[in-house]
Amino acid sequence: MNNIELCIEEIGCALVPTKGTSMLPLLEEGKALVEVVRADCNQLKKGDVVLYKKNDGTLVLHRIIKAESKEVFTVLGDHQFKNAERVNKQQIIAIAQGFFINGSYVDENTRWYRIYKRIWLSSLTLRRCCLALLSLKNK
Repeated sequence: MNNIELCIEEIGCALVPTKGTSMLPLLEEGKALVEVVRADCNQLKKGDVVLYKKNDGTLVLHRIIKAESKEVFTVLGDHQFKNAERVNKQQIIAIAQGFFINGSYVDENTRWYRIYKRIWLSSLTLRRCCLALLSLKNK
């Protein structure tokens, strides 16, 4: 069990640094921390960002794009449009409650985040177009 899992188990929450690019453009490595709390798997829904443990022990932070049942969820990083994974509720360790992005706190009550989430969940085609536009902007 690593430090993140230990914090969640003992105190019910943790601040998780981001690693990798799968949650871009929302979470950039080195510029964001994610506030996670112990997950109530009976309350999980499409759009929630969850921390789950893969079979090899790797911790992954991705968004639920589909609740297949109360037991199984399909998750996908915000910077991805394929390779969604199915996870069962036993793999889900925590749910994101908020994000520290460039020093500012963002949560479900933040207007731009609600808009972002709606766009990102609306369609994978729209997501692909948005990511293409963002990559052109960054060149």
